[in-house]
Amino acid sequence: MLGSNTHEGRRCPGTGAVAILDMVPVPLRALIDRIESAIVDLTEGADRRETMHALRSSLSDICALTEADPKTLRAVERVVSAGERLAEMDPVSLRSRARAAARGAATRALRSLATVLVETRPSRIAVSLGRGW
Repeated sequence: MLGSNTHEGRRCPGTGAVAILDMVPVPLRALIDRIESAIVDLTEGADRRETMHALRSSLSDICALTEADPKTLRAVERVVSAGERLAEMDPVSLRSRARAAARGAATRALRSLATVLVETRPSRIAVSLGRGW
């Protein structure tokens, strides 16, 4: 599920959103990428049920691999809520202002989650699976 090279060091930070992703622990980066892909898929009108399942699955993996922390749980909930808002929107309104606003909210929620994950620590489960950082 996660990339095979989970013990790789952190990349050199860039700027902006890329810098945040560069500082996220390696085992969680692939999950952040999958969440971002799900948000894009929801925006483009992909199968709502399947895409939301993929989004929730990636968020569940993040919760399992990180220590329980209220900030992380709030950030995860924000991403779920933003994804649900996108999924509930009518596919006909793909170019509407409301859809653009929902997409922006989902992007901000994902960025917020990535920011929280920078300081997170691996859970006991992650360590026992060899997926710690």
